[in-house]
Amino acid sequence: MKNIYIKISIVSFLLGVFLCARTKITYMEIVIGVMGIFFFYTIIRSRKYLLFIALSIFFLFFGYLRFYISIPEINPSSIHYYQSEDIQHQIRGIIDENPDRRKDKVNYFVNVNQILLDEKWRKVTGRILVSADLYPEYYYGDTIEIKAFLVQPVEFEKFSYKNYLSLYNVHSVVYSPLIKKSGSGGGSPFFSVLFSLKDSFEDRINELFPEPMASFTAGLLTGSRKGIPDDLLTSFNITGLTHIIAISGYNISLIIFFVSSFFAKSSRKIKVPVIIGFVILFTLFVGASPAVVRASIMGIISVLALAVGRQSQVLNALLISAFVMVLLNPNVLLYDVGFQLSFLATLGLILTGEQIKKFFSFLPDCMGIREGIAMTLSAQIFALPIILLNFERLSIISPIANLLIVPFIPLAMLFGFGAVILSCINFSLGFLLTFPAWLALKWIVEIVTLLSMLPFSSMETPWFTVYHFGGYYLFIILFANFINHNLGNVFLWARGLYINRRPSGDMKSV
Repeated sequence: MKNIYIKISIVSFLLGVFLCARTKITYMEIVIGVMGIFFFYTIIRSRKYLLFIALSIFFLFFGYLRFYISIPEINPSSIHYYQSEDIQHQIRGIIDENPDRRKDKVNYFVNVNQILLDEKWRKVTGRILVSADLYPEYYYGDTIEIKAFLVQPVEFEKFSYKNYLSLYNVHSVVYSPLIKKSGSGGGSPFFSVLFSLKDSFEDRINELFPEPMASFTAGLLTGSRKGIPDDLLTSFNITGLTHIIAISGYNISLIIFFVSSFFAKSSRKIKVPVIIGFVILFTLFVGASPAVVRASIMGIISVLALAVGRQSQVLNALLISAFVMVLLNPNVLLYDVGFQLSFLATLGLILTGEQIKKFFSFLPDCMGIREGIAMTLSAQIFALPIILLNFERLSIISPIANLLIVPFIPLAMLFGFGAVILSCINFSLGFLLTFPAWLALKWIVEIVTLLSMLPFSSMETPWFTVYHFGGYYLFIILFANFINHNLGNVFLWARGLYINRRPSGDMKSV
Protein backbone atom coordinates (compact mmCIF):
# COMPACT_ATOMS: atom_id res chain seq x y z
CA MET A 1 0.00 0.00 0.00
CA LYS A 2 2.86 2.39 0.82
CA ASN A 3 4.26 1.85 -2.69
CA ILE A 4 0.99 3.07 -4.15
CA TYR A 5 1.09 6.20 -1.97
CA ILE A 6 4.64 6.96 -3.16
CA LYS A 7 3.74 6.51 -6.83
CA ILE A 8 0.54 8.56 -6.73
CA SER A 9 2.23 11.39 -4.80
CA ILE A 10 5.23 11.70 -7.13
CA VAL A 11 3.20 11.40 -10.33
CA SER A 12 0.82 14.09 -9.04
CA PHE A 13 3.77 16.35 -8.22
CA LEU A 14 5.23 15.96 -11.71
CA LEU A 15 1.83 16.63 -13.23
CA GLY A 16 1.52 19.80 -11.14
CA VAL A 17 4.88 21.06 -12.43
CA PHE A 18 3.77 20.37 -15.99
CA LEU A 19 0.43 22.14 -15.54
CA CYS A 20 2.06 25.23 -14.02
CA ALA A 21 4.23 25.63 -17.11
CA ARG A 22 1.14 25.48 -19.33
CA THR A 23 -1.37 27.57 -17.34
CA LYS A 24 -1.43 30.74 -15.25
CA ILE A 25 -2.72 30.87 -11.67
CA THR A 26 -1.91 33.58 -9.16
CA TYR A 27 0.24 32.98 -6.11
CA MET A 28 -2.70 33.65 -3.76
CA GLU A 29 -4.84 31.08 -5.54
CA ILE A 30 -2.10 28.49 -4.98
CA VAL A 31 -1.90 29.29 -1.24
CA ILE A 32 -5.68 29.08 -0.89
CA GLY A 33 -5.67 25.78 -2.74
CA VAL A 34 -3.00 24.27 -0.46
CA MET A 35 -4.90 25.43 2.65
CA GLY A 36 -8.02 23.84 1.22
CA ILE A 37 -6.17 20.54 0.79
CA PHE A 38 -5.11 20.54 4.45
CA PHE A 39 -8.69 21.23 5.51
CA PHE A 40 -9.96 18.52 3.16
CA TYR A 41 -7.48 16.00 4.56
CA THR A 42 -8.46 16.67 8.20
CA ILE A 43 -12.04 15.77 7.29
CA ILE A 44 -11.37 12.58 5.33
CA ARG A 45 -8.21 11.25 7.00
CA SER A 46 -10.09 8.38 8.62
CA ARG A 47 -11.15 7.03 5.24
CA LYS A 48 -8.31 5.22 3.51
CA TYR A 49 -9.80 5.22 0.06
CA LEU A 50 -10.05 9.01 0.13
CA LEU A 51 -6.39 9.39 1.15
CA PHE A 52 -5.41 8.81 -2.48
CA ILE A 53 -7.50 11.80 -3.52
CA ALA A 54 -6.00 13.98 -0.79
CA LEU A 55 -2.43 13.02 -1.68
CA SER A 56 -3.08 13.52 -5.39
CA ILE A 57 -4.51 17.00 -4.96
CA PHE A 58 -1.93 18.05 -2.37
CA PHE A 59 1.08 17.02 -4.45
CA LEU A 60 -0.54 18.44 -7.57
CA PHE A 61 -0.63 21.87 -5.90
CA PHE A 62 2.83 21.32 -4.46
CA GLY A 63 4.25 20.71 -7.94
CA TYR A 64 2.39 23.73 -9.26
CA LEU A 65 3.77 25.90 -6.45
CA ARG A 66 7.34 24.61 -6.96
CA PHE A 67 7.41 25.62 -10.61
CA TYR A 68 5.71 28.93 -9.84
CA ILE A 69 8.38 30.07 -7.36
CA SER A 70 11.14 28.95 -9.76
CA ILE A 71 10.13 31.59 -12.32
CA PRO A 72 12.84 34.30 -12.07
CA GLU A 73 11.80 37.60 -10.57
CA ILE A 74 13.04 40.45 -12.76
CA ASN A 75 13.86 43.57 -10.69
CA PRO A 76 16.75 46.10 -10.46
CA SER A 77 18.75 43.70 -8.27
CA SER A 78 18.68 41.06 -11.03
CA ILE A 79 21.18 41.17 -13.89
CA HIS A 80 18.42 40.14 -16.32
CA TYR A 81 16.65 43.44 -15.65
CA TYR A 82 19.32 45.24 -17.71
CA GLN A 83 18.87 43.36 -20.99
CA SER A 84 19.19 45.76 -23.93
CA GLU A 85 20.18 45.57 -27.58
CA ASP A 86 21.07 49.29 -27.60
CA ILE A 87 23.10 49.86 -24.44
CA GLN A 88 26.37 48.17 -23.56
CA HIS A 89 26.93 47.31 -19.92
CA GLN A 90 30.00 46.63 -17.83
CA ILE A 91 29.56 43.72 -15.46
CA ARG A 92 31.74 41.67 -13.13
CA GLY A 93 31.44 38.04 -12.19
CA ILE A 94 33.13 34.70 -11.60
CA ILE A 95 33.35 31.82 -14.08
CA ASP A 96 31.58 29.13 -12.05
CA GLU A 97 31.78 26.16 -14.43
CA ASN A 98 34.43 24.53 -16.60
CA PRO A 99 34.55 26.47 -19.93
CA ASP A 100 32.83 24.77 -22.86
CA ARG A 101 35.41 25.06 -25.64
CA ARG A 102 34.27 24.46 -29.22
CA LYS A 103 36.06 24.65 -32.59
CA ASP A 104 35.37 28.35 -33.15
CA LYS A 105 34.28 29.74 -29.77
CA VAL A 106 34.13 29.16 -26.04
CA ASN A 107 31.17 29.48 -23.69
CA TYR A 108 31.59 30.70 -20.11
CA PHE A 109 28.93 30.43 -17.40
CA VAL A 110 29.40 33.53 -15.27
CA ASN A 111 27.88 34.21 -11.87
CA VAL A 112 27.44 37.99 -11.95
CA ASN A 113 27.82 40.07 -8.78
CA GLN A 114 28.25 43.71 -9.97
CA ILE A 115 27.14 46.07 -12.75
CA LEU A 116 28.41 49.57 -13.54
CA LEU A 117 25.56 52.12 -13.36
CA ASP A 118 26.10 55.88 -13.35
CA GLU A 119 29.83 55.30 -12.86
CA LYS A 120 29.19 53.28 -9.69
CA TRP A 121 29.47 49.53 -9.20
CA ARG A 122 26.21 48.14 -7.81
CA LYS A 123 25.44 44.67 -6.52
CA VAL A 124 23.31 42.40 -8.69
CA THR A 125 22.63 38.66 -8.84
CA GLY A 126 22.11 36.25 -11.70
CA ARG A 127 23.89 33.86 -14.04
CA ILE A 128 24.69 34.59 -17.68
CA LEU A 129 26.22 32.78 -20.63
CA VAL A 130 29.18 34.52 -22.29
CA SER A 131 30.04 33.40 -25.83
CA ALA A 132 33.56 34.61 -26.63
CA ASP A 133 36.60 34.01 -28.84
CA LEU A 134 38.86 31.05 -28.12
CA TYR A 135 41.76 33.32 -27.09
CA PRO A 136 42.79 34.62 -24.66
CA GLU A 137 41.77 31.71 -22.46
CA TYR A 138 40.02 32.05 -19.13
CA TYR A 139 39.40 29.30 -16.58
CA TYR A 140 37.10 28.15 -13.83
CA GLY A 141 37.28 30.48 -10.83
CA ASP A 142 38.56 33.50 -12.77
CA THR A 143 37.01 36.86 -11.93
CA ILE A 144 36.35 38.75 -15.16
CA GLU A 145 35.02 42.14 -16.19
CA ILE A 146 32.82 42.13 -19.30
CA LYS A 147 31.69 44.94 -21.56
CA ALA A 148 28.97 43.96 -24.05
CA PHE A 149 25.26 43.95 -24.87
CA LEU A 150 23.20 41.85 -22.50
CA VAL A 151 20.44 40.17 -24.54
CA GLN A 152 17.74 37.54 -24.24
CA PRO A 153 18.54 34.07 -25.64
CA VAL A 154 17.58 33.64 -29.29
CA GLU A 155 14.42 31.66 -30.07
CA PHE A 156 14.51 29.36 -33.09
CA GLU A 157 11.56 27.96 -35.00
CA LYS A 158 11.82 24.43 -33.60
CA PHE A 159 14.11 24.97 -30.65
CA SER A 160 13.81 27.21 -27.61
CA TYR A 161 17.30 28.31 -26.59
CA LYS A 162 15.70 30.29 -23.79
CA ASN A 163 14.11 27.19 -22.27
CA TYR A 164 17.32 25.19 -22.71
CA LEU A 165 19.45 27.78 -20.87
CA SER A 166 16.87 27.98 -18.08
CA LEU A 167 18.05 24.48 -17.13
CA TYR A 168 21.32 26.13 -16.06
CA ASN A 169 19.55 29.07 -14.38
CA VAL A 170 20.66 31.31 -17.24
CA HIS A 171 18.28 33.91 -18.71
CA SER A 172 20.67 36.34 -20.42
CA VAL A 173 23.41 35.93 -23.05
CA VAL A 174 26.45 37.98 -24.06
CA TYR A 175 28.03 37.68 -27.52
CA SER A 176 31.49 38.90 -28.63
CA PRO A 177 32.34 40.76 -25.41
CA LEU A 178 35.41 42.67 -24.34
CA ILE A 179 36.82 40.67 -21.42
CA LYS A 180 39.41 41.65 -18.83
CA LYS A 181 40.60 39.30 -16.11
CA SER A 182 40.74 40.88 -12.65
CA GLY A 183 41.36 37.89 -10.38
CA SER A 184 41.44 34.11 -9.99
CA GLY A 185 40.80 31.38 -7.44
CA GLY A 186 37.18 32.31 -6.92
CA GLY A 187 35.78 28.81 -7.36
CA SER A 188 35.85 25.64 -5.28
CA PRO A 189 39.39 24.23 -4.81
CA PHE A 190 38.03 20.72 -5.31
CA PHE A 191 36.52 21.49 -8.71
CA SER A 192 39.55 23.57 -9.69
CA VAL A 193 41.74 20.50 -9.28
CA LEU A 194 39.16 18.28 -10.98
CA PHE A 195 38.82 20.52 -14.05
CA SER A 196 42.60 20.88 -14.25
CA LEU A 197 42.96 17.09 -14.35
CA LYS A 198 40.29 16.87 -17.04
CA ASP A 199 42.06 19.47 -19.20
CA SER A 200 45.38 17.66 -18.79
CA PHE A 201 43.68 14.38 -19.71
CA GLU A 202 42.29 15.91 -22.92
CA ASP A 203 45.66 17.45 -23.79
CA ARG A 204 47.28 14.03 -23.52
CA ILE A 205 44.59 12.56 -25.80
CA ASN A 206 45.48 15.19 -28.42
CA GLU A 207 49.14 14.20 -28.13
CA LEU A 208 48.41 10.50 -28.63
CA PHE A 209 45.71 10.51 -31.33
CA PRO A 210 45.36 12.33 -34.66
CA GLU A 211 42.15 14.16 -35.57
CA PRO A 212 39.29 13.37 -35.75
CA MET A 213 40.13 10.35 -33.58
CA ALA A 214 41.40 12.60 -30.77
CA SER A 215 38.12 14.54 -30.58
CA PHE A 216 36.15 11.31 -30.89
CA THR A 217 38.09 9.73 -28.01
CA ALA A 218 37.62 12.85 -25.87
CA GLY A 219 33.88 12.68 -26.60
CA LEU A 220 33.75 9.08 -25.40
CA LEU A 221 35.87 9.57 -22.27
CA THR A 222 35.18 13.14 -21.09
CA GLY A 223 32.12 14.30 -23.04
CA SER A 224 34.01 17.00 -24.97
CA ARG A 225 32.81 17.50 -28.57
CA LYS A 226 35.21 20.16 -29.76
CA GLY A 227 37.05 19.34 -32.97
CA ILE A 228 34.63 16.70 -34.25
CA PRO A 229 33.90 17.53 -37.94
CA ASP A 230 30.36 18.63 -38.73
CA ASP A 231 29.94 15.95 -41.42
CA LEU A 232 30.84 13.24 -38.90
CA LEU A 233 28.36 14.65 -36.39
CA THR A 234 25.71 14.56 -39.13
CA SER A 235 26.53 10.92 -39.87
CA PHE A 236 26.13 10.01 -36.20
CA ASN A 237 22.80 11.84 -36.16
CA ILE A 238 21.49 10.04 -39.25
CA THR A 239 22.43 6.62 -37.87
CA GLY A 240 20.94 7.37 -34.46
CA LEU A 241 24.26 7.10 -32.63
CA THR A 242 24.76 10.66 -31.38
CA HIS A 243 24.51 9.40 -27.79
CA ILE A 244 27.91 7.68 -28.00
CA ILE A 245 29.92 10.88 -28.64
CA ALA A 246 28.72 12.72 -25.58
CA ILE A 247 28.61 11.64 -21.96
CA SER A 248 25.17 10.10 -21.53
CA GLY A 249 23.43 7.11 -20.04
CA TYR A 250 25.15 4.93 -22.63
CA ASN A 251 28.63 5.89 -21.46
CA ILE A 252 27.60 5.34 -17.85
CA SER A 253 26.27 1.89 -18.78
CA LEU A 254 29.67 1.05 -20.30
CA ILE A 255 31.42 2.07 -17.07
CA ILE A 256 29.01 -0.21 -15.23
CA PHE A 257 29.74 -3.02 -17.70
CA PHE A 258 33.53 -2.67 -17.33
CA VAL A 259 33.47 -2.68 -13.53
CA SER A 260 30.88 -5.45 -13.39
CA SER A 261 32.99 -7.64 -15.68
CA PHE A 262 36.13 -7.00 -13.61
CA PHE A 263 34.30 -7.96 -10.40
CA ALA A 264 32.26 -10.74 -12.01
CA LYS A 265 33.24 -13.32 -9.38
CA SER A 266 32.54 -11.02 -6.43
CA SER A 267 29.31 -11.12 -4.43
CA ARG A 268 26.58 -8.54 -4.95
CA LYS A 269 27.34 -7.00 -1.57
CA ILE A 270 30.80 -6.09 -2.86
CA LYS A 271 30.11 -5.56 -6.57
CA VAL A 272 27.16 -3.17 -6.33
CA PRO A 273 28.83 -0.61 -3.97
CA VAL A 274 32.04 -0.75 -6.05
CA ILE A 275 30.13 -0.10 -9.29
CA ILE A 276 28.26 2.83 -7.73
CA GLY A 277 31.56 4.21 -6.40
CA PHE A 278 33.16 4.09 -9.85
CA VAL A 279 30.13 5.81 -11.40
CA ILE A 280 30.38 8.63 -8.85
CA LEU A 281 34.14 9.03 -9.45
CA PHE A 282 33.60 9.13 -13.22
CA THR A 283 30.83 11.71 -12.79
CA LEU A 284 33.12 13.97 -10.77
CA PHE A 285 36.00 13.49 -13.22
CA VAL A 286 34.06 14.63 -16.30
CA GLY A 287 32.82 17.72 -14.49
CA ALA A 288 29.57 16.70 -12.77
CA SER A 289 27.45 18.76 -15.16
CA PRO A 290 23.65 18.43 -14.73
CA ALA A 291 23.41 16.12 -17.76
CA VAL A 292 26.12 13.78 -16.43
CA VAL A 293 24.67 13.78 -12.91
CA ARG A 294 21.28 12.88 -14.35
CA ALA A 295 22.73 10.04 -16.42
CA SER A 296 24.69 8.77 -13.40
CA ILE A 297 21.62 8.71 -11.16
CA MET A 298 19.70 6.74 -13.77
CA GLY A 299 22.68 4.41 -14.20
CA ILE A 300 22.88 3.74 -10.47
CA ILE A 301 19.16 2.96 -10.44
CA SER A 302 19.74 0.52 -13.31
CA VAL A 303 22.40 -1.24 -11.21
CA LEU A 304 19.96 -1.50 -8.33
CA ALA A 305 17.31 -2.82 -10.72
CA LEU A 306 19.56 -5.67 -11.83
CA ALA A 307 20.84 -6.35 -8.30
CA VAL A 308 17.59 -6.21 -6.34
CA GLY A 309 15.40 -7.66 -9.05
CA ARG A 310 12.24 -6.27 -7.41
CA GLN A 311 10.46 -4.18 -9.97
CA SER A 312 8.27 -2.22 -7.55
CA GLN A 313 11.15 -1.14 -5.29
CA VAL A 314 13.38 -0.07 -8.16
CA LEU A 315 10.48 1.73 -9.83
CA ASN A 316 9.96 3.66 -6.60
CA ALA A 317 13.68 4.54 -6.58
CA LEU A 318 13.37 5.85 -10.15
CA LEU A 319 10.33 7.96 -9.27
CA ILE A 320 11.97 9.32 -6.12
CA SER A 321 15.10 10.30 -8.09
CA ALA A 322 12.91 12.07 -10.65
CA PHE A 323 11.06 13.81 -7.82
CA VAL A 324 14.31 15.06 -6.25
CA MET A 325 15.74 16.26 -9.57
CA VAL A 326 12.56 18.11 -10.52
CA LEU A 327 12.26 19.51 -7.00
CA LEU A 328 15.77 21.00 -7.30
CA ASN A 329 15.17 22.28 -10.84
CA PRO A 330 11.57 22.08 -12.16
CA ASN A 331 12.68 23.04 -15.67
CA VAL A 332 14.27 19.62 -16.28
CA LEU A 333 10.85 18.00 -16.55
CA LEU A 334 9.77 20.21 -19.45
CA TYR A 335 12.90 21.38 -21.22
CA ASP A 336 15.62 18.79 -20.54
CA VAL A 337 15.32 16.24 -23.34
CA GLY A 338 18.23 14.33 -21.85
CA PHE A 339 16.34 13.90 -18.56
CA GLN A 340 13.26 12.70 -20.42
CA LEU A 341 15.28 10.21 -22.47
CA SER A 342 17.21 8.93 -19.44
CA PHE A 343 14.07 8.54 -17.35
CA LEU A 344 12.14 6.70 -20.05
CA ALA A 345 15.12 4.54 -21.04
CA THR A 346 15.61 3.49 -17.41
CA LEU A 347 11.87 2.88 -17.08
CA GLY A 348 12.05 0.67 -20.16
CA LEU A 349 14.95 -1.25 -18.66
CA ILE A 350 13.07 -1.81 -15.40
CA LEU A 351 9.78 -2.87 -17.00
CA THR A 352 10.92 -4.84 -20.05
CA GLY A 353 14.67 -5.48 -19.73
CA GLU A 354 14.45 -9.03 -18.36
CA GLN A 355 11.68 -10.07 -20.78
CA ILE A 356 13.60 -8.82 -23.82
CA LYS A 357 16.79 -10.46 -22.54
CA LYS A 358 14.95 -13.81 -22.36
CA PHE A 359 13.66 -13.28 -25.91
CA PHE A 360 17.27 -13.00 -27.15
CA SER A 361 18.45 -16.05 -25.19
CA PHE A 362 19.59 -17.62 -28.47
CA LEU A 363 22.36 -15.00 -28.81
CA PRO A 364 25.84 -15.64 -27.32
CA ASP A 365 26.44 -14.01 -23.96
CA CYS A 366 30.13 -13.28 -24.63
CA MET A 367 31.30 -9.64 -24.39
CA GLY A 368 27.83 -8.79 -23.04
CA ILE A 369 26.25 -8.92 -26.52
CA ARG A 370 22.95 -10.40 -25.35
CA GLU A 371 22.59 -8.06 -22.40
CA GLY A 372 23.74 -5.06 -24.47
CA ILE A 373 21.14 -5.65 -27.18
CA ALA A 374 18.39 -6.25 -24.61
CA MET A 375 19.27 -3.04 -22.74
CA THR A 376 19.45 -1.04 -25.97
CA LEU A 377 16.09 -2.26 -27.26
CA SER A 378 14.23 -1.88 -23.96
CA ALA A 379 15.60 1.67 -23.63
CA GLN A 380 14.84 2.67 -27.24
CA ILE A 381 11.28 1.31 -27.15
CA PHE A 382 10.37 3.68 -24.34
CA ALA A 383 12.49 6.64 -25.51
CA LEU A 384 11.50 6.59 -29.20
CA PRO A 385 8.56 9.07 -28.99
CA ILE A 386 10.77 11.68 -27.28
CA ILE A 387 13.29 11.36 -30.11
CA LEU A 388 10.64 11.68 -32.81
CA LEU A 389 8.92 14.61 -31.10
CA ASN A 390 12.09 16.64 -30.46
CA PHE A 391 14.39 15.74 -33.35
CA GLU A 392 11.76 14.92 -36.01
CA ARG A 393 13.91 12.15 -37.41
CA LEU A 394 13.61 8.35 -37.33
CA SER A 395 16.82 6.46 -37.97
CA ILE A 396 15.80 3.33 -39.85
CA ILE A 397 19.37 2.11 -39.97
CA SER A 398 19.87 2.52 -36.20
CA PRO A 399 19.33 -1.16 -35.18
CA ILE A 400 21.92 -2.35 -37.73
CA ALA A 401 24.30 0.46 -36.78
CA ASN A 402 24.05 -0.47 -33.10
CA LEU A 403 24.68 -4.13 -33.87
CA LEU A 404 27.82 -3.35 -35.91
CA ILE A 405 29.25 -0.62 -33.68
CA VAL A 406 28.22 -1.24 -30.06
CA PRO A 407 30.74 -4.11 -29.49
CA PHE A 408 33.62 -1.80 -30.52
CA ILE A 409 32.75 1.15 -28.26
CA PRO A 410 33.99 -0.61 -25.08
CA LEU A 411 37.23 -1.50 -26.85
CA ALA A 412 37.78 2.08 -27.99
CA MET A 413 37.12 3.42 -24.49
CA LEU A 414 39.17 0.78 -22.71
CA PHE A 415 42.29 1.07 -24.91
CA GLY A 416 41.93 4.85 -25.20
CA PHE A 417 41.76 5.29 -21.42
CA GLY A 418 44.59 2.79 -20.92
CA ALA A 419 46.76 4.62 -23.45
CA VAL A 420 46.34 7.95 -21.64
CA ILE A 421 47.04 6.50 -18.18
CA LEU A 422 50.04 4.42 -19.35
CA SER A 423 51.49 7.37 -21.29
CA CYS A 424 51.76 9.28 -18.00
CA ILE A 425 54.17 6.57 -16.84
CA ASN A 426 55.90 5.94 -20.17
CA PHE A 427 54.79 7.78 -23.29
CA SER A 428 56.08 5.10 -25.69
CA LEU A 429 54.18 2.31 -23.93
CA GLY A 430 51.03 4.41 -23.89
CA PHE A 431 51.45 5.16 -27.57
CA LEU A 432 51.45 1.39 -28.31
CA LEU A 433 47.95 1.08 -26.86
CA THR A 434 46.67 3.75 -29.21
CA PHE A 435 46.90 1.29 -32.12
CA PRO A 436 44.07 -1.07 -31.02
CA ALA A 437 42.07 1.98 -29.89
CA TRP A 438 42.62 3.61 -33.30
CA LEU A 439 41.45 0.43 -35.09
CA ALA A 440 38.22 0.37 -33.08
CA LEU A 441 37.65 4.10 -33.65
CA LYS A 442 38.41 3.76 -37.36
CA TRP A 443 35.90 0.92 -37.69
CA ILE A 444 33.21 2.99 -35.96
CA VAL A 445 33.81 6.09 -38.09
CA GLU A 446 33.90 4.14 -41.37
CA ILE A 447 30.74 2.15 -40.59
CA VAL A 448 28.84 5.27 -39.45
CA THR A 449 29.90 7.17 -42.56
CA LEU A 450 28.97 4.26 -44.86
CA LEU A 451 25.57 3.63 -43.28
CA SER A 452 24.66 7.32 -43.27
CA MET A 453 25.20 7.42 -47.05
CA LEU A 454 22.70 4.64 -47.73
CA PRO A 455 19.39 5.77 -49.25
CA PHE A 456 16.47 5.80 -46.80
CA SER A 457 18.85 5.41 -43.84
CA SER A 458 16.61 7.85 -41.98
CA MET A 459 13.32 9.62 -42.52
CA GLU A 460 11.92 12.94 -41.39
CA THR A 461 8.96 12.76 -38.98
CA PRO A 462 7.43 16.26 -38.82
CA TRP A 463 4.01 14.61 -38.72
CA PHE A 464 4.65 13.13 -35.25
CA THR A 465 2.58 15.14 -32.72
CA VAL A 466 1.64 14.94 -29.05
CA TYR A 467 -1.40 12.88 -30.08
CA HIS A 468 0.84 10.21 -31.61
CA PHE A 469 3.01 10.54 -28.49
CA GLY A 470 0.09 9.70 -26.19
CA GLY A 471 -1.21 6.96 -28.48
CA TYR A 472 2.20 5.26 -28.59
CA TYR A 473 2.52 5.02 -24.82
CA LEU A 474 -1.10 3.89 -24.47
CA PHE A 475 -0.33 1.06 -26.89
CA ILE A 476 2.86 0.17 -24.96
CA ILE A 477 0.91 -0.03 -21.68
CA LEU A 478 -1.85 -2.19 -23.17
CA PHE A 479 0.64 -4.44 -24.97
CA ALA A 480 2.78 -4.88 -21.84
CA ASN A 481 -0.33 -5.76 -19.85
CA PHE A 482 -1.32 -8.33 -22.48
CA ILE A 483 2.14 -9.91 -22.50
CA ASN A 484 2.39 -10.12 -18.71
CA HIS A 485 -1.13 -11.39 -18.03
CA ASN A 486 -3.27 -12.43 -20.96
CA LEU A 487 -0.55 -14.33 -22.79
CA GLY A 488 0.16 -16.36 -19.66
CA ASN A 489 -3.55 -17.04 -19.18
CA VAL A 490 -3.85 -18.25 -22.76
CA PHE A 491 -0.93 -20.61 -22.19
CA LEU A 492 -2.47 -22.00 -18.99
CA TRP A 493 -5.86 -22.37 -20.70
CA ALA A 494 -4.31 -24.29 -23.62
CA ARG A 495 -2.32 -26.49 -21.24
CA GLY A 496 -5.42 -27.27 -19.18
CA LEU A 497 -7.43 -28.03 -22.30
CA TYR A 498 -4.77 -30.46 -23.46
CA ILE A 499 -4.67 -32.25 -20.08
CA ASN A 500 -8.45 -32.49 -19.87
CA ARG A 501 -8.68 -34.10 -23.30
CA ARG A 502 -6.13 -36.81 -22.45
CA PRO A 503 -7.60 -40.16 -21.35
CA SER A 504 -7.47 -40.67 -17.60
CA GLY A 505 -5.56 -43.44 -15.89
CA ASP A 506 -8.82 -45.33 -15.22
CA MET A 507 -9.74 -45.36 -18.89
CA LYS A 508 -6.39 -46.89 -19.73
CA SER A 509 -7.00 -49.75 -17.33
CA VAL A 510 -10.36 -50.70 -18.87
